[in-house]
Amino acid sequence: MIVDLTFLDSDFVISGIFAFVVGMASMTFYNRLKTKFEEGRYKTNEVVVEAVVLEYTRRLYDYDKVIADLRAKVDIIESRVQPHGVVVSQHPSQPQPHVAPISEPVTVTQNVIIEKDVNSTTDYIFKLLTERPRSSREVQLAIGRTREHTARLMKKLHDLGLVSRDINTKPFRYNITNAGLEKLKKRAEAAPVVV
Repeated sequence: MIVDLTFLDSDFVISGIFAFVVGMASMTFYNRLKTKFEEGRYKTNEVVVEAVVLEYTRRLYDYDKVIADLRAKVDIIESRVQPHGVVVSQHPSQPQPHVAPISEPVTVTQNVIIEKDVNSTTDYIFKLLTERPRSSREVQLAIGRTREHTARLMKKLHDLGLVSRDINTKPFRYNITNAGLEKLKKRAEAAPVVV
């Protein structure tokens, strides 16, 4: 079989080679352009993801601040409500009904209390605990003091052996001990009778 190549002239060969070179260049240019576009696209996606994460982080921070403010407001409202749902005014100028003014100072020396007068807050706590065991929060609401003050007072009474705490419950529940009952009894006997 003989192939007739007479139709192949130089212009035809040159145009074929030119078309092949242009096609290869176009494919190379297309592949490079496609790669750059995908890289830019992924970078764009990373920037978008980072922006979304930053926005949600900012929103979570704002929500945390709002929740903290709401918790503080709820604590204030709860401190004004006694266990039976009665609203109590917490103005410092109004005396608490269970707190008697101290006529002489109380001296504290290495966890030993030398009392010059009846400590009515402690007596009130002892009376509450004779009714039933109570948590520090219940005692706090009953005596109208801060959470920190109540916690320090209950810890001191526990360290002195006047109250015991049930560590099996959370929050701890406090009970009056025999020593606490005796102290309450002695104070009741020593207290002047108001007629």
